[in-house]
Parts: sequence; structure tokens; C-alpha cells
Amino acid sequence: MNKKFAQFFTDLGMTVEKNNAYGIVKGYETNASISIFDNVSPYKMHISFYATDDGKRNIETTLHGLALKSFNFQFTQYGIMLGFNAITVNKLLATMSETLDKVYAVLAENGATGSNCCPICGKPLDPSSSRKCNINGFTVTIENDCVNSLNEAINAENQQFDNAPNNYLKGFAGALIGGLAGAALTVILYLVGYVSSICAIVAVVLGAFLYEKFQGKPNKMMIVIVTATTLVCMVASIFGTYIVAAGAAAKEVGLHANGFQAFELCMGDSAFKSAFFTDLALVLVYSAIGIGVEIYMLMKKIQRKKTIQF
Repeated sequence: MNKKFAQFFTDLGMTVEKNNAYGIVKGYETNASISIFDNVSPYKMHISFYATDDGKRNIETTLHGLALKSFNFQFTQYGIMLGFNAITVNKLLATMSETLDKVYAVLAENGATGSNCCPICGKPLDPSSSRKCNINGFTVTIENDCVNSLNEAINAENQQFDNAPNNYLKGFAGALIGGLAGAALTVILYLVGYVSSICAIVAVVLGAFLYEKFQGKPNKMMIVIVTATTLVCMVASIFGTYIVAAGAAAKEVGLHANGFQAFELCMGDSAFKSAFFTDLALVLVYSAIGIGVEIYMLMKKIQRKKTIQF
């Protein structure tokens, strides 16, 4: 962890370990983590608490009303996740302390319970019947009965997902539409002189979205089907473009041949052949980049909930 951040969290009374920090801050169980690969909120903090629905609505309204810069938040099952970002570390640290003071004050004003209460049920924590749990890398203290109830719900939800039909064919139809959209965009950009990974990204994003819309199960097979369909469509777009171009060239010279025959003849020309394989390689490279980025995002999206670990 950056030394300045480590000192900042230490000054708050938290214990720093690698890129994480944990402690009781202003009476609330608080976690912090730094992930430099997160370009939205690389600096995150989680504050555990229990609040009524009305309390959460008031907290949300008040925090939005403060219009805090370089800051976002969302409620979790265990409290609230805070996200911070800024151009420089110094600039962020200059405002982070004041922002946190306001957040903790808003929580207290709206009845959010502190570290002495379970964030799930709101009842006072009993050391003999509660434990610290690892939830997405954060430490949250929860009553044992609540942990058991949460794990039962997670297991039931995962079982229901596992038993649901895969609907591969329906999902493939959605993936194909996405792939064709990406292929069409590839042709359009190619005609104006561009080759870009954005085409593959569009294809994967749209394909994954339609895969689910067409009732395909969002699992690892979805990623395989969507990425394979996208790659085939990207490659087909270049073949299609050159076949059409070859057919048009054949007509210009008065040669009676369909597009495929003309393409085969043109491949005998070293310049045409070199241009074809160069463009095909570029599309493959850019598609691989776009697909790789989206696979990472999709893998995170399809992850199933895991039971709470102690």
C-alpha cells in the first residue's frame, strides 16, 4: 500500500496489511482496500452497520445532497461501500478525511448501528455467538445465526441456478446477433480505413446481453459461446469484404465469376494475398484484445455467491 495511504489509515486507528486495512473508526467496523486496476474506484472503504429501510433512504438522500467530489457509494447487505478516486494521491487525501467525517456523521444521525451490533439483524453482538467473517476480502463481524441463515439462502440460490435449463440454442441466437452486429461494424470501419477492437467489444457486450435476454444461462459456457461466435463473425467479416471486393473487380474486367471464384483467382496475386492476410491478422489481434477485456468483465459478472467464510 502507498505509504501515504498506509499512514492515513493508521491515523484512523486501522491496522494495515498489504493493500488492505481494518479497524473500528468512529465506532463503526471499517475496512479499506486499494486496487490500482479498478479505474472507477481504486480506493474503497466498507463501513458495516445495520439501519432500517427508512434510515437507509435518509442516508442515501443526505449523501447525494452533499454532492461530494471524487466519491461514490452503494449499500451492501452489511453496510455501505464507499468508492474514491482522484487524479493524484495528494489531492484525494486532501478531501478524503473530510468526506469520511461527513459520511460517519450521516450514518450516526440516521440510526445506523455501530460495531457493537450485528449488521444483518441489528441485535447487540455477543462475542460467544458471533464471529469475524471474510466477505469479498473484507472483515465483517456477524452473529452465528445470521451467518447460518445467509449461507442457507446462498446455497438455495446456487442450487436453483444449477438446476435451471442452459438453453444453449436460445443463447446462441443472441450471441449470433451480437456477433453479426460486430461484423457489420467491422466492415463499416474497414471501408473508411480503420481496424479497431471496439467491434469485438460491441459484439461480446451485445452478444452476452442478448444471450441472457434469450434465456441462456449466464455461466462459463455463455462466455465460450459468445467469444467463439464473435471471433468467427469477425473473421467472416474480412472474408466477406474481400470476396465482395474480388467479385466487383472481376466484373470491372469483364470476367464472369462469382465472388468465391473471383476471390480464389485474386489470391494468386501477391499484393492482394498480402493485403488480405494483413487485414485478417489485424482483425484477429484487435478482436483478441477486445474479447480479452470483455472476458475479464464477464467472468466477474457470472461469479456465483460463495458461502460466508470465517
